[in-house]
Amino acid sequence: MPITAALDSTIVKPSNIRGVIFDLDGTLISTLQVTEHVYTRHSQTHNIDPLPVIHFCHGIPTLQVLQEFFPATTHTPEYAELIEREAAEMLQGIEVIPGSRELLEALGDKWSIFTSGMPFLALPRMKALGLPIPKVFVTPVDIANGKPNPEGYLLAAQRMQCGADAADCVVFEDAAAGIAAGKSAGALVIGLRTQLSAKQLKAAGATYTIEDMTKVTVGPGVDGDCLALFIDEA
Repeated sequence: MPITAALDSTIVKPSNIRGVIFDLDGTLISTLQVTEHVYTRHSQTHNIDPLPVIHFCHGIPTLQVLQEFFPATTHTPEYAELIEREAAEMLQGIEVIPGSRELLEALGDKWSIFTSGMPFLALPRMKALGLPIPKVFVTPVDIANGKPNPEGYLLAAQRMQCGADAADCVVFEDAAAGIAAGKSAGALVIGLRTQLSAKQLKAAGATYTIEDMTKVTVGPGVDGDCLALFIDEA
């Protein structure tokens, strides 16, 4: 693991991190263009202003978005899947957040993912971009309550054998709902400034914010089974 950190970098909590849990869209990969295109099209079909939908949807399960803005006839798993499969077919316009691949490689097996995207949506995107797939990969099919409920992050921490809660984990997120979920799970949350400002991320509960994953360095923890993270908030 690389252990050299910038001189002005900050060590993230004590050096006893047992696991790192990532959101996917907007955190490890950028799918903003695809997400906004699909929701705009469906909003216009139902004569709905797409701007509030786009503002709300990031980090939120599709069915919850439908229930918040769309007619009752769309509040079904089938319609949610229709939207997600449409998005899954659009692999153009997605890209890796800078530094993601290198960070995942440096973390070894001490990382997992909790995403609001269904497996048929999330996994092909990661494979298309050449990113590794973690052993622990939590999606809406594994939980009853989506973000901002902490259930998904708690489950990821448990499956990584990090304890009953996520207190020894660090969560990386880009959306307010995901930050709230990670914080409620007991984790320290680092916000990605991919769609929200540092001020907005910290107001949502993030302890630190970073521009992208090139601002994160991995080092050994105090305990040989733990790790340390250093970040540059510039």
